[in-house]
Amino acid sequence: MRVQMWNINVLGLGFMLVFSAFITASFIEAIVFKDFNRNGIDGKTGFYSLAIIYACLGLANWFSPAIVNRLGVKISLALSALPFTGFIFSMVEPYLASIYVLSALLGCGAGVIWTANGAVIAKNSPGDTKAKNTGIFWIWFNMSMLIGNVFLYCYLGNSATVSDKQRHFIFIVLGVLCVLGMLSFLLLRQPTDEDGQIPVQQTEHVLQPIKDAVKFCASWQMRMLYAPIIFTGFSLNFWSSVFITIIGNVFPNRSYLALGGICTGIGEISAGFIWGRLTNRIGRHGVIMISTVVNCILYYLAFIAFPFDAATTTAKIAEDNPIIPSNLYLTLAMGVLLGLGDGGFNVSVIGVLSTIFEEKPAPAFAVFKFVQSMVSCIAFLYCGHLLLPFQLLILAVSCLAGAIGFITLERYPLEKVHTILVETEDPSEAAGPAIE
Repeated sequence: MRVQMWNINVLGLGFMLVFSAFITASFIEAIVFKDFNRNGIDGKTGFYSLAIIYACLGLANWFSPAIVNRLGVKISLALSALPFTGFIFSMVEPYLASIYVLSALLGCGAGVIWTANGAVIAKNSPGDTKAKNTGIFWIWFNMSMLIGNVFLYCYLGNSATVSDKQRHFIFIVLGVLCVLGMLSFLLLRQPTDEDGQIPVQQTEHVLQPIKDAVKFCASWQMRMLYAPIIFTGFSLNFWSSVFITIIGNVFPNRSYLALGGICTGIGEISAGFIWGRLTNRIGRHGVIMISTVVNCILYYLAFIAFPFDAATTTAKIAEDNPIIPSNLYLTLAMGVLLGLGDGGFNVSVIGVLSTIFEEKPAPAFAVFKFVQSMVSCIAFLYCGHLLLPFQLLILAVSCLAGAIGFITLERYPLEKVHTILVETEDPSEAAGPAIE
C-alpha cells in the first residue's frame, strides 16, 4: 500500500509541475506573442498554436493506449512530458515554425500523458481506493491552476507589456518546472498486490481500444452526451485563453493576466468541491441546471462589460466602447464564475461517463476527449477573428443545448442504461428507448 500511495503522490507532483507551466503558458500565450510581434508572430499565433495542440490531442487519444501498453507508464509519462518542455522553452525566443511543430508534438504528448495517468491510477488503486486516490491526484493537479499565475503576478508587477527580458525569465522558469515534472515521473515504482507480488498485466490487441471507442461513438448514450461535450470544448477555449486575452486587451497592466488566471483557477478548484457535494443532494441534472444559469450570467456580464473587439483587436488596447465601463473587480468575479460554470459541466459529464461505461471507461473517455479537443481546435481557429458578442452567442447556445441533452439522458436510470449498453446484443435495443 505504501508503494501505491507513493506512486499516486509522485504522479500528482509530476502533473502539478508540468501543467503549472503549460496552463500558465496557454493563458498568456496570445498576449505574449502580441507584445513580441516579430518573426511573423502576433497575437493570433497563440490561438493557432493552441488549435494545433488540441487537434493533435484529439487525434492522439486514438493511438495513445497502444503506446502506453508498449512502453509502460513510467517511460510513457517521461517521454510525453518532453514536448511540453520543448514547447515552453521555444517561447524564450519564438519562431513561427518551431512554435507550430512543437505545438503538434505537445498535442500528441498530451494524449499519451493523460492515458498513462489513468493507467497509473488504475494500477495503484486496489479494492475501493480508486475514488480516494483520484481525489488525491486532483488536489495535486488543481494546484497547477494557481502556482504559475501567482509567480506571474509577483514577477510582472505594473508592466504594461511583457518585455523580452521578462519573457526570457518567465519561460525559463516554466521550462524548469516542466523538466522537474518530467524527472519526477521516473520516481514511479512497480506496484505490488497484497501478497507482495507484481500483478500480471492483461494485454489486448493494440486496435481493441479504437474498436471499442468506435462502438461507443454510435451508442445512443454517447449521442445524447455529444451536446454537453461539445459545450465543454467551446468553454475550454474560452477559459484557457480567450478570457485572459480579453483582460490583456482591456487593462494595460500585464499582472492582471495572472489575477484573471488565479480567479479562474479558484473557480475550477471550487467547482470540484461544490458540485461534488451538490450532486449527492440535487443530482447531476440539478448541477447542470445551476451551472447553465451561472454560465449565462457570465456571458451577459462579458457582453456588457467588455468591448466587442476585446478578443480580436491588434491595437495595444481594445478600441470599442463597452456598454458599461470595464471594471477589474467585476472581471475577476467573472473569472470565478467561468471556472464554476465550466467545472459543473465537466464534473457532471465525467461522472455520467464513469457510471454508464463502468466496464470499459477508457474508450468512452477517448471519445469524450476527441470531441472536446476538436471543438476547442475549431474555436481557437475563429476566436482571433470573430467579435466577442458572436463568441458569447456560440457559448450560450451550446450551453443551453448541452443542458437539454444532458437532462434528457438523466431521465433514464443510469443502471438501466449501463445494462442496455453492456449486455444487449440486439441492435434495435442498443438504439435506446423511445423519447416520450
